[in-house]
Amino acid sequence: MLRKANRFITSHRFSHFALILGDLLGVLLGYRLAFAIYFQMGVWYVSVAPGTEQPSIAFYMAVSLIILPLYWLLFKLHGLYRFRLNLSVLEVLPMIISAATEASMLLLLATVPVFPPTHYSRNIIVLSWLCVIVLVAVVRFVVYQLLRWGRRHNWYVKNTLVLGAGQVGLACAGKVMRNPTLGLRLVGFLDEQPTEAAAALGSCHVFNDYQKLEEILRQYHIQHMVVAFSQDSHERIVELMERCRPYDVEFTMVPRLYEVFSDRVGVEHIRGLPVIGLKRTSITGLQALAKRTMDVVVSLFALIILSPLMLLTALAIRLDSPGPVLYRQARLGRKERPFEMLKFRSMRKDAEEGKAGWTTPGDIRRTRVGRVIRPLGIDELPQLINVIRGEMSLVGPRPERPEHVQTFTREIPSYGARHRVRPGLTGWAQINGLRGDTDIAERIEHDLYYIENWSPWFDIKIVLKTMFTFIDRNA
Repeated sequence: MLRKANRFITSHRFSHFALILGDLLGVLLGYRLAFAIYFQMGVWYVSVAPGTEQPSIAFYMAVSLIILPLYWLLFKLHGLYRFRLNLSVLEVLPMIISAATEASMLLLLATVPVFPPTHYSRNIIVLSWLCVIVLVAVVRFVVYQLLRWGRRHNWYVKNTLVLGAGQVGLACAGKVMRNPTLGLRLVGFLDEQPTEAAAALGSCHVFNDYQKLEEILRQYHIQHMVVAFSQDSHERIVELMERCRPYDVEFTMVPRLYEVFSDRVGVEHIRGLPVIGLKRTSITGLQALAKRTMDVVVSLFALIILSPLMLLTALAIRLDSPGPVLYRQARLGRKERPFEMLKFRSMRKDAEEGKAGWTTPGDIRRTRVGRVIRPLGIDELPQLINVIRGEMSLVGPRPERPEHVQTFTREIPSYGARHRVRPGLTGWAQINGLRGDTDIAERIEHDLYYIENWSPWFDIKIVLKTMFTFIDRNA
């Protein structure tokens, strides 16, 4: 009995159950908070008619319990319970808002003909809508943190098979193995012509007999399959996928030409033939105006709020070591235009001696103040001035030195595409741990993903994630 309970608690099914339970708890807490704000604190309160009894909390909570199945259904229809590789509240927040809005609209339509306004206030429905969104997001954040912890300990994961042991299959396997929070436990590869590199991994099985596919699925309890490029024909891959269907295997597919793919894809049909349309993002016109407006407004506000901290930092640098307060460094921005990037000086005055290089953890060139401000990201705050000048943006690829750009352009053909936009104070690569002396090819991959999938909400998500992960050990 205990063994079965332990298997359930550490299984993917338990994580699904935890998400549902957490969301419904968030709904109940939201309604309870709305009642407290409206009736007990008197916010936005409309007095009831003389002689009319004020509704009790028991009545409101009974209503919230009755409509819980509605919230569960709407959350499910909006995809909040499907398996997700990346557990991020910011990714699902638009879905939470949409589902809560629809539930509140249905509740409003249902209560208008049933209850008089004095008994079931319409104002509290609006308050409940706001509180439910906030509380469901907060509870889901807590659940996601627990699930991420569990995935790192090999809980709540799906046994995964990679179809194709070529270059792309190996790249997929590497990412799965390096990122346990994706929730995939790599079992091995399925390929009749595997590369030697796949066999060299050691920790993974390499299955090269397609006739034993069903046996592999049963023996290793395969729940997920990543379809990467292989030497097999289209018909053979489709046949293998069809043979997996009776075993309820989920599929993740790496598309051909994945280098130019973005999230903005649309599936249409030409006489029954599905075709995928790719929309390339270009941050111009109104989009560029919206991004620039957000840059200026947020940067000015941040400079005002953070000015005491910046003044104290400048004073500490001046007292700590000889040299200027600000460190100015040549970088290349949009369209490879050079500019001076500003930072609070965190190293000795003669730290570089004309040679370009990245800092490393525990760098002995750091000053005493530098050892404090660099891990906290305080040294980057003067770049808000670069943003206001129009040389940088709040979010974008990090700017590089001219000598690095020349080297990377020769080594990586797609490197120049990152100069289509202004460089950023933070970026998609940085919040994913790719900063400083890290794999440049992987950083470029993240930078190009950001450019191809840009939206105002994407910028907001990156800024919020930066605020939560401002201590960067790769600085």
